Amino acid sequence: MKKELIRLENVSKSYDGELILDDLSLTIHENEFVTLLGPSGCGKTT
Repeated sequence: MKKELIRLENVSKSYDGELILDDLSLTIHENEFVTLLGPSGCGKTT
């Protein structure tokens, strides 16, 4: 079984009164690659 490196459960986040994440759950294991895709200026690095 692969080791869990990051686990998020039921994460919600608002920014300036607007909901940007709603009930996000995510697990990243060792040796996995994760990529965030989106248009320029949409807040990927924020």
